[in-house]
Amino acid sequence: MSAPRQLRAPVLLPPALEVSYDVDEFGRPTIAAVVNLGEDYQGPPGSVHGGYLAAMFDNLLGVLPYRLTGSKGTFTGRLTVRYRSLTPLSTDLVLTGKVTDARSRRVTAAGQCHADGVLTAEAEGLFVRPASDGR
Repeated sequence: MSAPRQLRAPVLLPPALEVSYDVDEFGRPTIAAVVNLGEDYQGPPGSVHGGYLAAMFDNLLGVLPYRLTGSKGTFTGRLTVRYRSLTPLSTDLVLTGKVTDARSRRVTAAGQCHADGVLTAEAEGLFVRPASDGR
């Protein structure tokens, strides 16, 4: 049996995103951010770990319900990420997101990640505002 080895501890949080806001042709909020990740965020050799992409999408898309309603306190009900190709390290990544539906306390949003014009990942999330009575 080989000697036990320790795994290097990863960076615990995705980087803070500086975002810009706009609205689409229907008046729904959109969001965009550019981030460049170094080797601390590596998964496959030379590529961003998918968990960091998922966390960035959660952070980015989770802001949209607030922008739509002005009501803070939503939580993620579901987040689905599709990895389309490896996302390179040390490259400007353009993350975009938009609200796709809003009903009652539920808001769905979709996002994309591009590197050098190539779609590397896309996400869809369901975000829910808590009931006003705390239930």
